[in-house]
Amino acid sequence: MAEVLTHTKVACDHCGDPCLSDAIQEADKNFCCHGCQTVYHLLSDSGLENYYKIEEKTPGISMKRSISKKRYEHLDDESVLYRILDFYDGKTAKITFKTPQIHCSSCVYLLENIHKIEPAVIRSEVFFGKQEVAITYDPNKIKLSELAALLGKIGYDPDLSLGKLDKEEKDHSDRPLFIKIGIAGFAFGNIMLFSLPEYLAGPGGVDAQFIHLFGMLNIALALPVFLYSASDFYRTAWTGIRQKVWNMDIAISLGIMAMFFRSLYEILSGYGVGYMDSFAMLVFFLLVGRLFQNKTYERLSFDRDYKSYFPLSVLKLEGEQDKSIPATNIEVDDVILIRNGELIPADSVLMESEAHIDYSFVTGESDPVKAQEGGLIYAGGRLYGASARFQVKKPVSKSYLTRLWNNEAFRKDSQESLRSISQRFSRYFSPAVISIATIAALYWLPTSPSNAINAFSAVLIIACPCALALSAPFTLGWATNILGKNKFYMKNSDITERIAGINSIVFDKTGTLTWSERADIRFRGDKLTEKEIELIRSAVHNSTHPLSRKVYNYLTQDEEAVHYAVSNFQENPGRGVECDVDGHRIVYGSAEWVGLQKTDQSDDRISASHVYVSVDGVPKGYFEVQSAYREGLSSLFESIKGKMNSYLLSGDNDKEQQRLLPLFNTEDNMRFQQSPADKLNFISQLKQRGENVMMLGDGLNDAGALRNSTVGVSISEDTGSFTPASDVIMEASTLPKLNTIIEFSKKSMTVIKISFAISVLYNIIGLAYAVTATLSPLICAIIMPISSITVILFTTLGTNIAAKRLGLEAWK
Repeated sequence: MAEVLTHTKVACDHCGDPCLSDAIQEADKNFCCHGCQTVYHLLSDSGLENYYKIEEKTPGISMKRSISKKRYEHLDDESVLYRILDFYDGKTAKITFKTPQIHCSSCVYLLENIHKIEPAVIRSEVFFGKQEVAITYDPNKIKLSELAALLGKIGYDPDLSLGKLDKEEKDHSDRPLFIKIGIAGFAFGNIMLFSLPEYLAGPGGVDAQFIHLFGMLNIALALPVFLYSASDFYRTAWTGIRQKVWNMDIAISLGIMAMFFRSLYEILSGYGVGYMDSFAMLVFFLLVGRLFQNKTYERLSFDRDYKSYFPLSVLKLEGEQDKSIPATNIEVDDVILIRNGELIPADSVLMESEAHIDYSFVTGESDPVKAQEGGLIYAGGRLYGASARFQVKKPVSKSYLTRLWNNEAFRKDSQESLRSISQRFSRYFSPAVISIATIAALYWLPTSPSNAINAFSAVLIIACPCALALSAPFTLGWATNILGKNKFYMKNSDITERIAGINSIVFDKTGTLTWSERADIRFRGDKLTEKEIELIRSAVHNSTHPLSRKVYNYLTQDEEAVHYAVSNFQENPGRGVECDVDGHRIVYGSAEWVGLQKTDQSDDRISASHVYVSVDGVPKGYFEVQSAYREGLSSLFESIKGKMNSYLLSGDNDKEQQRLLPLFNTEDNMRFQQSPADKLNFISQLKQRGENVMMLGDGLNDAGALRNSTVGVSISEDTGSFTPASDVIMEASTLPKLNTIIEFSKKSMTVIKISFAISVLYNIIGLAYAVTATLSPLICAIIMPISSITVILFTTLGTNIAAKRLGLEAWK
């Protein structure tokens, strides 16, 4: 039983607030209100006691403010659900809540384990920087209003302002930083003004009364700077201490405190006039440096979000014709045509009688969902079966699709990287700097306490791990954007480092080395009737396979071509397609798939691919497809010769082996009639031999190999057939630049290493002067942000100059 203790002044074991009135005591725990007690029981009963162990300080949020369940009832209205849900199929729903209360690692732990409190929650993922949590749940077991109430009950009341759902909310995240800079700048200017009499006084000095007055005014102006403007440094430092992780703000905070309290002591004791002007200027420069870093990060992030995902195209219907346009250009109410295996880029309404949608990209569940006409289909779904028309109901969300691409299910095993090495180095930096500062202070203390404090402050201020920590992210960020301008789109910036280590490249043939659209085609077999041509044309139009697209273009001679509805569409990767078209059974693909033995070739077109076809079980013959190879292949393979191994994996026969031999040098490096499983096994064998493998494929038949490679590159050519297993989407026109891209990635790694050296040299020189007590804290405050700015400018110029010298398009 809980016991109420009157007028006890203890801290709540959940939120840490003082129990100023009646404290609720239970066993050895104290709670400031029944809300905190309830949450404590909820977490304990769910096996989440570790929530209170991650942070030394009580991590909970005060529950004194009661949350009414009625507050969330409007979320169950269908019109509201449609506007705020990321995904819904009747069995699974997904929503992203803005939760401003997220502030520490305990919050992340609790929210990502909320399924232990509510079994209807399938999974949850916290995006700490954006203070968001994405929750996937079973809507048949819990209503959205109940889920929101649960979050409110444990202290994470979601921000559900519906006005924000209709338009992008303007980002005001830097507003507090601007205010802090303004206060620090105002204080610095006025403190300098009050300090001028002391600086300009002659031999007689300034009257003691004025010195005391100006000193007290300086303290009054410096207090807001110390308590508010510098608060971010204290908060980050305290978080690091609680989590037992040394960060650079620990040293900065100690330097700020040392200068402020030293000045406070001198002014109040009458020993001197202090350094409040230097203190205010120090904080001002530190904040300006941080603002510069933030703005540079935002610029990189903006460019990344805008360009990262999309060379994706979609077929927009205009009357009876379809036109390929970038997915980012589609608008609300546009009608789009999605083919088998293509991604649905925006929330849309199905216009066909039925369709099967694969939401594994969104939910991880591989079983297709049957959708009916008029049903809402969510972005990220993949059409399975015959082509279907959709009417767009929401604009394309680039950030949402980018998040899907980076879904944990498609992430590869992490490896040691320069970024992680620099971050680990920065963690050891602060304790080392504090040790140096302490030793310097102890050295000077016996002879000059003033020099001891000066050396201690100078070391803490001038030592800057920022430059080390910024080298990798800024270089890789710029590399990502430069490669994006060259139509080489990476899912995240760390892939640049993996590309730099590539020593083997594996190429698919069809759709990778060959054009998806261009080909010389003829039909061999029984003469096709006009009706049969229309049936076959309708069937191949539903597939995004390069051979299907070539046959479709061959059969579509005029814009008035007839297209029939297709049903029971099934595509077997590496084999072929079968479907029903206007009451007829159409099967096309390999000879074995159609039920025939391959026909021996005796003419001079031995390098052609064959697409066999049957109508209603009767073999009609085959399309002989002479593929057109992409321009620039000879120069590409010549540029990588001797630098890395090249291999060919093709699902076609070996008829083109002699034609490709000059590119791959030896027949041992070319393998034909490879199934998707064969390609996957070959990649695994190369990796077991210690090779870093880049796989280039069309993304349809090569998903397993792309996923298993060190770097998987999906070739895009006006198609939405894209696999999340790939690390990169490369527009086909960029293929001849592949070696240049690899060389640029290596140059980027060199830029990181040089910037490391610059930052290390800066710290060695700065610390050498700081320990001598000859550098004033003000000079240190000016020099410190300059080091970070130097690294940022160097990485920016270094990556862009490297790109221009290699012939890549760079930022102007």
